[in-house]
Amino acid sequence: MKATADDSGLLRCARNDDRGISSLFCAAIITSPHGIQGQVKIKCFLEDPAEFKVYSPYYNEQGEEAYTVIKVLSQDKDVLIVALEGIPDRNAAEHLKGVKLMLSRQTLPKLEEDTFYHADLMGLRVMSSQNKPFGRVHALYNFGAGDILEVETDQGKLVMLPFTHDIVPEINVKEGFVGLSDVGDLLIKGESDGA
Repeated sequence: MKATADDSGLLRCARNDDRGISSLFCAAIITSPHGIQGQVKIKCFLEDPAEFKVYSPYYNEQGEEAYTVIKVLSQDKDVLIVALEGIPDRNAAEHLKGVKLMLSRQTLPKLEEDTFYHADLMGLRVMSSQNKPFGRVHALYNFGAGDILEVETDQGKLVMLPFTHDIVPEINVKEGFVGLSDVGDLLIKGESDGA
């Protein structure tokens, strides 16, 4: 099982609590201007930030084609320095701070079986192995040792679980839930009880 492609920023950009899966994904966010020639620094949420220019043009949050990448000037992991069409100087770049660069779902690659976009998992109900509600998916992380599912329990606590098939054997995006195994039940109960 793998949570793919649009990482933690996208999680917060495209929560699907109503399960009406959005046709747009947040692929990146502009964090600041860079230099005096209109370049911007962005935090990229694609699985492979090196492919950022490939997906250009990007949409605004209203679904309008709005941002065309002229050139990626540098990359440091998921942070890119980018030149965008129509942004001639630092003043214009200043106005873009915080802007989300959106992609149409249709432009994203087909997923392999048992692989999901983070945004599709956000807000899903978390159900016990006995089909009792525990809370909702709050976030997904990967700190280098595998994917972690963060659950906000119905009591308001945040609990982290390994996002593996042994712990989360069932994912039903259409029905809006993830199902835990007996081991998952024990982990979430132990953590939420403060054990």
